[in-house]
Amino acid sequence: MDFPARSALALSLCLVGLTSCAHPNRVSRGALQQLTRSGRQVVLVFGSVSTPPHALARPGIRFVHKADRTAPEDLLASLTISTGDRFYAILDKPTELTRLDEFYAEVGSTETGYDKITYVRLPKDDAALGMYVGEIRMQPAENRTTQGQKLVVNIQDDFKNAESELKRLYPRFHGRLEKAALLRHPVPTAAPPPRLK
Repeated sequence: MDFPARSALALSLCLVGLTSCAHPNRVSRGALQQLTRSGRQVVLVFGSVSTPPHALARPGIRFVHKADRTAPEDLLASLTISTGDRFYAILDKPTELTRLDEFYAEVGSTETGYDKITYVRLPKDDAALGMYVGEIRMQPAENRTTQGQKLVVNIQDDFKNAESELKRLYPRFHGRLEKAALLRHPVPTAAPPPRLK
């Protein structure tokens, strides 16, 4: 094998190695840095999704925008997550908008469909923003007909650890980091009734 052929083979193997090691649910540092420098609005969403083993085929999270009730949904980002690892995704605005003003997060799978779990209204400035949507645990509802839902979803707040991991992975991202409103103002749960003695 001559030198150019060996070089091409080595380069191909390196590229395959890099591709296979790339995390499928992360944004590359270079892409994020380039977007931040461009002066465009950058919305980086992060959190995690997990399910019990084999509970859902190809569980995922999607981020959508809907201009109004009659308008079709614009898919901003969609990730299939099977490991429970954290995810990082950049949301791009729909083409007809000058900036992204709001979005919904949905979880589910192609098998069960998707349920909306949170709504996020974004600040009115174009500063880079990291939006934390929480540690999302989901599983199929036991009785979908009775409960009127496809999934049982529980969202935990682990912002401190999520923030430190984001800063480790993306040390040059200097955007403001915020929690979604659902985590800033959680809905209080009713206390269980006292036990009768």
